Amino acid sequence: MITFKQIEALYWANKLGTHAAAAERLHTTQSAVSKRITEVEEFLGVALFDRSGRTMQLTAKGREVLEVGEEILQLRDRLLERMGKPVDVVRRYRIGVTELIGLTWLPKLVQEMREKYPLVSIEPEIDLSTALTTKLQRSDIDLAIIPLTATGPGFTAVPLDTMALQWMCSPSLTDTSKTLSLGEIAQHPILMQIDTSGVDAVFDRWFQAKGLSIRRMYAGNSLSALSALTVAGFGVSYLPDLYFGDLVEQGLLKRVPVDEPLPTVRYYAVYRNDGPVEFSADIAALAQRLCDFRKPQFTPRPASPAA
Repeated sequence: MITFKQIEALYWANKLGTHAAAAERLHTTQSAVSKRITEVEEFLGVALFDRSGRTMQLTAKGREVLEVGEEILQLRDRLLERMGKPVDVVRRYRIGVTELIGLTWLPKLVQEMREKYPLVSIEPEIDLSTALTTKLQRSDIDLAIIPLTATGPGFTAVPLDTMALQWMCSPSLTDTSKTLSLGEIAQHPILMQIDTSGVDAVFDRWFQAKGLSIRRMYAGNSLSALSALTVAGFGVSYLPDLYFGDLVEQGLLKRVPVDEPLPTVRYYAVYRNDGPVEFSADIAALAQRLCDFRKPQFTPRPASPAA
């Protein structure tokens, strides 16, 4: 008899390319994955993989078995989820978010997920959006919250809120009492994250569409470093207005009025369609409800009484 674990071993070994990667995905050992695949081959009396080359390739029979096996796994997942048992399908869930999400509403999202799914191991990861897109495409994460969508029919992108950005600079850098043109803004160095940032990729295209030639000054891959360099007067930057508004109130930054407003940037919760789809859809719905780009106000926990 063929088991779900054996079908899963075949599925992930083919999808990820190696038994070692499949073992990591299934939280087991490489030898266990190899044993499960061998057991299927012995039971059916066919070779599932062509092992003569440097990489594993499914045989014709292997493709037939995998096609039916995928249908079996999808039906199993649908049954368990309809019976209200998504935690039996998902034991580990990896979420990739950008730094801004990590600084704002990620803690609320993780807290609600842990309360709703206490048996699921939630693993957040923070990175630039283009890197997160690549990880999602490689199945290294299950869901990404990013300001761009993964393309292709294999993904679902759920729209979240838009983020407003504002030109900001040090009060000592320029006169902010008058409205500037984009050309006048471009006379200053434009501080931005490295070119793998999804937001900066959006604005690069926007600058090009406006025919604007800018002097880029890269601040690495950290939003916090970008804001610190802006406060220090190294240039002008476009920053999330809700999050950095307190620095304006403190007099460390000034909003620069410009005759043409910056476009807003929409975030998306993007997940794979070959994973736990109903579980991912529920997490995306949580993200829709919790999405908030304001800087959180943390209340310290009361001190424990002295012994």
